[in-house]
Amino acid sequence: MELRHLRYFVAIGEEQHYGRAARRLRVAQPALSRQIQDLEEEVGFKLFERLPRGVKLSVAGKLFLEDARRILQEISEAAVRAGRVASGRSGTLRIGFTENSSWRGVVPDSFRRFREQQPDAELQLQPEASLVQLEAIRSGRLDAGFVNFMPKSDPELNQLLVARQHVELAAPRSHPLTRLKKVRLRDLMEALFIWFPRRSNPAFYDQLMLKCYRGGLKSPRIVQEGVNEPTILTRISHQLSSANPT
Repeated sequence: MELRHLRYFVAIGEEQHYGRAARRLRVAQPALSRQIQDLEEEVGFKLFERLPRGVKLSVAGKLFLEDARRILQEISEAAVRAGRVASGRSGTLRIGFTENSSWRGVVPDSFRRFREQQPDAELQLQPEASLVQLEAIRSGRLDAGFVNFMPKSDPELNQLLVARQHVELAAPRSHPLTRLKKVRLRDLMEALFIWFPRRSNPAFYDQLMLKCYRGGLKSPRIVQEGVNEPTILTRISHQLSSANPT
């Protein structure tokens, strides 16, 4: 049984007339009759009762008509869905991002625009550290990711610069540094820091350390580590380090 058999059968069942169905389908009436005969032989029962003028559905044909319509509708919808996936208008997009990048800027703006422009697509968001994202992209668990300090060359991955991130110094409101109009790196020699672990982003860590060294802060006094910025900021705001954290 082929799809054209179902289409021919549905047309005749709805028109109740071979001639009108042939004109609707734009096929020759004898060819249409042969296709229905083949279909009846295949299913093993009569679909139509022949009348002097036209035809009418048999009892079995009426039931078969309902199923044939449903099958054709499902195939049509499947083709539409597949077409949307093929053209990039549907399907699932798996995106990673670092937590701090989702607060504002290009990352949340990109997610919002994607949902507006591709309402039929599913967007799966995965907050992960940059290194975890890179490994997930290489293994196929993620399609893309917003990462910080991408390695300059990686033969397995393509990269596109979408924004530059500013690094800011956070301190409790009562900290003496907040009374300075301008803070220089060398002013932080005695400050105690809550930092992020190097393993979470070695490239960013090393670059930040290099900037500190060149600015006069040769060895930041790190007393605690936080796995992400919310944890670090919470500890800073509640002054959870051993003494006046910065």
